[in-house]
Amino acid sequence: MWLLDCGLDSVEWRRVIVVYSSALAPLILAAYLTYKKQMKTWITFTLLSSFLIAAFGWELWVNYGILNGDEVTLRRSEALSCAIPLHINWLVNSLADTGIVWFAIILVYWLFPKRAENYQEFSYLFFTVFFVWFMGQNFIVETIIYHNQVGGDALLSWAPLMPLGSFFNPTLMSFGEREITLQSQSAWLIGTPIFYFISIYFYKKHGKQYNYL
Repeated sequence: MWLLDCGLDSVEWRRVIVVYSSALAPLILAAYLTYKKQMKTWITFTLLSSFLIAAFGWELWVNYGILNGDEVTLRRSEALSCAIPLHINWLVNSLADTGIVWFAIILVYWLFPKRAENYQEFSYLFFTVFFVWFMGQNFIVETIIYHNQVGGDALLSWAPLMPLGSFFNPTLMSFGEREITLQSQSAWLIGTPIFYFISIYFYKKHGKQYNYL
């Protein structure tokens, strides 16, 4: 197994496990629900759209350092680049982002099952659930999982959903040497209404099934 030859330390092993698990989870769940014929059409289209938005909105740009940024191999150890190769890193992260969007929908149905019967109508409550979940998980990603890759002196590329790039990237808050920056948060900040509205759009278009899966 190639992972055993990468020379990962204990911290890097945990990161790799979290990253691959996050990417595989939505694929496994989607495959299972499809096999059981329980996968809803509106969820399928929402997830496919979310994957494309994440990939082309920021993951590909940040991965390759396309515009005024460093590619990911320059922002992490050789061991991590071995474990998560450059050319699949953007794919793995985009799949994980898709799972994050799916879990936001699941949260809405778990927390407010009765209100979710009218999911096709815009709800500030549901929007808040999306926003809090998106920003909260991204705080964890920036300060813990990808601390050395997106924080500190890491130079991230401009991207469509990171429109200010590294040209204007103030620190929003810090925890010791770990910082929360505007650029790293902007993708999910801008993405919150985009992901929420595409889920409403596909819900309206494909049956308004009362089920979050």
